[in-house]
Amino acid sequence: MNTQHTPTLIYKEPELFYEAKIKEEILNRYNIAFEVFMAEQYSKIHYSDLMDDTADEPLSSKQRLLSWINDNTRGKEVRAGILTKYRLEHPEHFRNGVWQARYFSYFVHYAKKLLTDETFVKKKEIADEFDKSFKNEHWYWQAVAVLGAKLLEYLYDKNALQTDIAKAYVKQIKLSRQLLKSIGKITGRVAKNYGENYGDYNFDEVKEAILAIKQIIEETFKQQLAYSYQIFKSQKEYQLYLAYRKTIKNEYFRNL
Repeated sequence: MNTQHTPTLIYKEPELFYEAKIKEEILNRYNIAFEVFMAEQYSKIHYSDLMDDTADEPLSSKQRLLSWINDNTRGKEVRAGILTKYRLEHPEHFRNGVWQARYFSYFVHYAKKLLTDETFVKKKEIADEFDKSFKNEHWYWQAVAVLGAKLLEYLYDKNALQTDIAKAYVKQIKLSRQLLKSIGKITGRVAKNYGENYGDYNFDEVKEAILAIKQIIEETFKQQLAYSYQIFKSQKEYQLYLAYRKTIKNEYFRNL
């Protein structure tokens, strides 16, 4: 037996060695399960599918939330958003550059703390508005969804996601957005050219037809995404997610 590279701890304290190995394996399973859960719940083409801005009382808008999640560049100055600050301030939540998804609950609390901090959002009125919004349960869970979606996309761009499933979901979302944007430009040019050549003649009908085409294409993308869920169900990552899904919902999200 070659013992050259065998850890000394396995000889001196085998119980501690195997306990550490078991703990590491369990944490890794939680990371996988949590990341797949986030990808399945929060991967949407539009953020409006996650937050609707239809509250009866004045609460922080989806756009305002997104503006503080993202970095903001003005000239040569860059104001770090929640995602960048989190990654820089908590390197311990990453292992070899890959995010450990079990820290999602912490990330949500971290984001809430920043958004309700006047020194971060610059104005007391904005901090107070976010504080009021977080106390609204409906808004709170929608904000969690937006935070989760943006975090997944940010980590994808940084090559910091662990699971193939999450990577595939986010890649498909990004591709769908790019295609819809391209289609929007094409249909916009078609409508403009029609107006220039034919004036108002049947213009409303043409606009309605173009809108219908865009809606059909977008619905097709959503159906493809839903179909992906079925394909992934046979993968080991998804099986781990199913094994821990109840625990994630009952324990982690109860404490968010």
